[in-house]
Amino acid sequence: MARILIIDDNPDMLQMLQMVLENRGGHTVTLTPDGQEGLSQALTNPPDLAIVDVMMPDMNGYEVVRRLRENPRTAEIGIIILTARGQAVDKTAALEAGADAHTTKPVDINELLELVENTLNPRRMLSQQGLFPVFSLRGGIGVTTLAVNLALALTKMNINTVLWDMAYNGGHCALYLGMKTKHHWGILFQSPELRVQRLLSEHASGLKLLAAPPYPLQEDRLTSEQVTTILAELRQSADIIIIDLPATLSPEVGTVLDHADQILLLSGDDPPGIQRTMLALRARQQQIKQIHLLFNNVTPGPRPPLEALQKVLQMPVMAQIAYDPTQTTLVRRNTPAMLSDHPGELAKSIAQIAQQLRSS
Repeated sequence: MARILIIDDNPDMLQMLQMVLENRGGHTVTLTPDGQEGLSQALTNPPDLAIVDVMMPDMNGYEVVRRLRENPRTAEIGIIILTARGQAVDKTAALEAGADAHTTKPVDINELLELVENTLNPRRMLSQQGLFPVFSLRGGIGVTTLAVNLALALTKMNINTVLWDMAYNGGHCALYLGMKTKHHWGILFQSPELRVQRLLSEHASGLKLLAAPPYPLQEDRLTSEQVTTILAELRQSADIIIIDLPATLSPEVGTVLDHADQILLLSGDDPPGIQRTMLALRARQQQIKQIHLLFNNVTPGPRPPLEALQKVLQMPVMAQIAYDPTQTTLVRRNTPAMLSDHPGELAKSIAQIAQQLRSS
């Protein structure tokens, strides 16, 4: 599943392309009716692929493509030019502007789907990149445990992974990993020119960690622009970024979610947990196809049937993580479940989740 932005001033064409790419291609599609708005949207939340019409008011498609290629945030996305003219000179103009491919109207559906896949596949082969925040609006439900162990599971698959602990009030990722870190992202408030790569600490497993400040931040808050910059630099340091998000819908958390390739939404199965999950789903309705719902059982005892939970929340559940009685002991020993000599239910569940993310 890819995130595709379509820029075309024809509303009928927009609707037709959205229906085809979502229903038959399985992609997440965003629509915009003019070049300037499309360019702004692409720079704010870079898609995997942009399909750009040539003839549009204010800014034509060639200019949109040139500007996308000039900006580091969108320089590597896939771009297909869509035009009513199919002469050789038009194809040359599209490629010279920076497009990967060119197709003509009226659109042949099967050819378009094949062209989209051919444009996306080289990028998938070149990189397994993905931004996967772990999130819940309810604290104490195991977000940090999942984030740390998922990052370790991906690292064990030989995937270059970085874990960002985004907590403001003294995060626990370093503690869970048994690491004493000198550097943390809070240093950026005193030295904003510092490269994020210099703040990364490496665990014995090979996992890289952008640790949280070891002390609560009283007033300093990351801006959306700072978050975007950090994410861009982390993408240069790793193929997959796992983020341990605070339990809030603050602007900076929203920025991370906006940039996410897939979101791991952790829920409890009790009434307060269900309520907070419904609030999160409502708030991120526009990304519903990117959200993976997980239930984490942090206490022993009988659980509600999975079918009942799916019915209440009206979406499928990716995984139901079983209660693991060894987890408390492992945390006290600063030993993540994925590094235990005797992997329990938690480690097995997270290994399966990591495999699903890698395959998606």
